[in-house]
Amino acid sequence: MAKVGVMVGVAEVALTLALVCGGAAAAAVFVASYRETVVVRRLVGQLRDPARRPTTLAALRRRVDTALRTADPFRVEDAVRYAVEPLVAAGLWDEVGWFAAQVRSWSPRPTFARWLAGVEALAELHRGDVKAAEAALERVDVSGPWLLAVDAYRLALAGEGEAAMTRLGAPPERAGLAVRHQRRLTEVHALAALGRRDEARRLLESMRREDPAALTPVLRPEGPASRLAAAVLAGGAGPFRAPG
Repeated sequence: MAKVGVMVGVAEVALTLALVCGGAAAAAVFVASYRETVVVRRLVGQLRDPARRPTTLAALRRRVDTALRTADPFRVEDAVRYAVEPLVAAGLWDEVGWFAAQVRSWSPRPTFARWLAGVEALAELHRGDVKAAEAALERVDVSGPWLLAVDAYRLALAGEGEAAMTRLGAPPERAGLAVRHQRRLTEVHALAALGRRDEARRLLESMRREDPAALTPVLRPEGPASRLAAAVLAGGAGPFRAPG
């Protein structure tokens, strides 16, 4: 994973990869500077500690409130990223919505609004609220590899395999690590939903060979491929493998 940390040098890509890969992989790919990585890890530790969580959340909210009062879009975006990255890595999906709501009411720049919509949609999917995920995506133009992959993921989790594969479309000529991983998550759930379990298993086994932690987001949120992923992680054929 060290190579990933070098390759992913932009905060937006680092965050989206963290959203896709989960907290275990997030530490290796968050912002490509020692200082910022240390800050994120420190905040994640504080947020995971029930005793320190309220104080840390309050500080993050104050940071965003202060940025909003400046009306400086770059400062606002930086403050929101600073808060949301550790929240995602800590798995505090319920808290992500609060920060998204503050910025949404401020009318963020279109590019940031689209990024935020993808973040919100993934947070809602992790919370099990599919309707809220749909609403988050409906607030923006769902286009481009990242948002299309998130929307296809929503369909795949719901068991709409054919619709998910159609929404996913052909791989883009150029795609970052986050988009590629999101597409694989979508594909494995879609394949399972379509009954193509041998293909889904082969993809899961390929993901596990690259990094066992890559299967964790297949388990949660739960979707058509989740039990198959659990069997692959267990190291055996399991009761869910299709014959043949």
